[in-house]
Order: sequence, then C-alpha cells, then structure tokens
Amino acid sequence: MKLPTVVPPAPASARRCILRTCAAALLATLVAACASVPSAPYDAQAGARALGARRLDDPGLRALLDRFGLDAAPEAAWTPDRVTVAALYFDPALASARAAAMRAAADAERAVQRANPTLSLTPEKVYQAAAGGAASPWTITLGLAFQLLHPGQRAARRAGAEAATAAAGYDAAEAVWASRSRAVGALRGVLLARRAETLAAEAAAADAAWSASAQRRLAAGESDRSEWLLAQDAAARAAAATQARAQARVAAEHALAGALGVPRAALADARLEWPGLDAPPAPDALPPAALAEDAAWNRLDLQALLARYRGAEAQLREAAGTRWPQLGVAPGYIYDRGDRKFSFGVDVELPLFHGAGATIRAAAAARDEAAAAVRQRQAAILGGMDAARADYAARYRGWRSLRRAADAAARAQAQAQAALAAGAGDRPTLLQARAHSAESELAALDGLASVLDALGALEDAVQRPLWPASRLPDSARLAAAHTQGAPADVRHD
Repeated sequence: MKLPTVVPPAPASARRCILRTCAAALLATLVAACASVPSAPYDAQAGARALGARRLDDPGLRALLDRFGLDAAPEAAWTPDRVTVAALYFDPALASARAAAMRAAADAERAVQRANPTLSLTPEKVYQAAAGGAASPWTITLGLAFQLLHPGQRAARRAGAEAATAAAGYDAAEAVWASRSRAVGALRGVLLARRAETLAAEAAAADAAWSASAQRRLAAGESDRSEWLLAQDAAARAAAATQARAQARVAAEHALAGALGVPRAALADARLEWPGLDAPPAPDALPPAALAEDAAWNRLDLQALLARYRGAEAQLREAAGTRWPQLGVAPGYIYDRGDRKFSFGVDVELPLFHGAGATIRAAAAARDEAAAAVRQRQAAILGGMDAARADYAARYRGWRSLRRAADAAARAQAQAQAALAAGAGDRPTLLQARAHSAESELAALDGLASVLDALGALEDAVQRPLWPASRLPDSARLAAAHTQGAPADVRHD
C-alpha cells in the first residue's frame, strides 16, 4: 500500500540536488553493468600434463617446507611431517576445499549487503490538451525506492554470515586433516609393504633351501617322502606369498602417490623414513581423559556443526524480526505539466494472508535440528574414540605376543646355527628354523601394521597427531597456509 504525500515545490537548489542524485544513480548503474567477469576455461589436456609433471623437488614445495621449518633439501628423507606438507601442497582435494571456503566467504559477504535502491522514471505526454490547458504537455515522475530492514535483521544476517564463514573454514581444516591422514597412512603402508616383501623373500628362500635339502635327502634315502612333500608345500606357499607381497608393495606405492597428488614416478628416488616405526606407544601412554576431552571439544567436524548451530540461531533471530511489517520508502520528484513537486511514498506489507508464525516455527525447527546434530556427533565421537582406543589396546597386546614369538623363533634359529657349527645339529633343522624365524618375523610385522592402523584410526577420532609427535601447526593453520602455498595448477586466483 502506497500513501503518497505531495508537498509544495522545493527551491531550485534542492531540485538541482535531486537531479544530481538521480544522475549519479544512473551513472553508478552504468558503471556496475560494465564490470567484467574474468573467463577461466579449464584445459583438461594441459591439466593432465601438469599433474604428470609434478615432482617432489618442486621449488614451491621446497619453499613451503622451509616455511614450516622442515628440511627442504631434495635428498632429505620423507618423514611423516614432510609427507604431510607435500600433500598440503599437491593434493587436489584441498584445492576443492579451498574453493568451497572462498565461496562461503563470498556468500557471507553477499548476505550482509543491503538491497540496492530502485530508480523509476515515468514520462507522460498529453497529445490532445483541453482548451486553456497547461503550457507544457509533459509529466515526468522520478522516484527512488529504498527497502528497509526489520529491527535486528542486519545484525542477525551478519552473525549468520560469520557463522557460515567459520563453518567453511572448519570444513577446509577437516579436509587438511583428511589429507594428512591419507598421506601419513600411505607412507606407513609403503614402508611396511617394502619390509614385508623383503621378509617374504627371505622366508621363500629359506623354504626353497629346505625343499631342495629334503629332495636331496630323499634321493639319498636319508629321509622319507613326507618331509619332502611338507617342504615342497611350504616352498610353494612362500613363493606365492612373496608374489602377493610384491603386488601389495606396488599398490601401496600407488596409494602414496595418489595421496600426495603426484605420479608414482616422482617417488622413484624418494627416500621414505619413519623414525621409530617398530616402537608404537603403549596404550597406557595415551590417557583416556585427555583423548576424550580432545575428541569432545576439538574435533573439526564438531566445530563446524557448532558454527552451523550459531548460523541457525541467527536465522531464527532474523525470522523473529518478520513479526514487524516490511517497510519501504520512495522519495520522488514530479514535473507535472509545468508544476514541480516532491513526493514521498511509503510501502507497508499488510499481513492479510499469513503472519510470521510459520517462518519463525521453521527457523526454530532448523535451530533444534542443528542442536540435535551437534549432540549426535558428540555421542558418535565419544563412542568412536572409546572403540578406537579399545581396539588399539587389543591389537597392541596381540602384536606384543607375535613379537615375543618372533624373538623366540630367532633365538631358536641362532641355537640351530650354533649346534650345526659345533657338530651337534644338522642342516635340515637349521633350514627349518630359518624358515620358521622368517615367517614369524613376517607375522609380527603384520601385527605391527594392524597396530599402526588402529593408532591411525585413534588419531582420526581425535583429529590430531598422537605418534610420532609433529612439528607442524594444527589443521586450521595448515589450511590457511594452503591458501598461499598451493601450486599454480590447482590455484585459480
């Protein structure tokens, strides 16, 4: 509903001011329309070539390593921290998360912007005037409409925008953590797979030597056929296991290259290293109270949900403001066939068909839904953390048992070697002891891999490194560093 109020003509200075204002508005409209949008077509072939040309001696990567205080020399060993920085630099998934965070920041900026005023121009001309009419046949109406905000609407929008930006930042930090978890887990997998392949080859060699010895003894009549069949079966199984371990090592190297975002050829000369890989911390060294506190308060996904809850609360405050009618004002200038007038219109929303109740109830339900999501995630985090810690403790005990068995098999091999040297033993016994020792060592290594996988799951539950200690900042700061350290082929600034 518009309630026009006509006032007497204004002085010439005021009219000139109005005209200048309208001219400025028209000029601003034209300037805004001239703003260009840069085109950024993606060349898939060039992108594929850039991905295939990535190397671990990239100058940008060396600069990022140096920025974090890590050894940037190309020949330096790739430890968990250096691998994390390489993933931070190359991982395409982080480029996607960075773009999403930038989009959220732009959306937040757009959400707090005021609506632009609307300029209206209505010219009219009288073609057939009555006798004695006005001297001028023209009537020109010029108006400028402004939309007013509800009480507290601007503050609520700003709070919602800040919450959305914070949630996007936590999402980006969580993507950094996920990238770090993939890269470190892949590094661990390659090191263990290479060691397992070596041990499997040693076991296969020992079993092959035992089989050949058994065959010679059978031909000489010094043993029966059952020993030869047993040795042959062990040799065949060991050879198949060696082949499987070699395939697992190749798959692990591909997984590491994929986690880092580089071709596998880039890892050909890389020296991979994990200090103290054989000595993971005992479960008692990980206090459950501290882990529970970290998990319940510091998880990045939980912080993102809390930010979204704050955003839902802000939307509820904005919805509560709709109880007031929407207002708009429209000052104008009228040239009416020689008469000059000012007008002032008021637009008032009339709640004839509905009020603000449904809008408020929907916003309140969204706020309650966000709160329920936070509680649900907290419960899942605490339950998952307890399960991960219990799983780690159980696997650690199993690995220690396998480790003791491997140590006993190694002692038995040493005793058989000493007995043979002293003339009190025979070679078949030594060969069997050697094969058993290699197989026991391989089983202990598999147990260690299981323990380290459980430790990785426990780190994912709290989303912070537990072992080994890291010199890098937390994931949020790493996400900020990625904004400036990404390679050119994943940046679109």
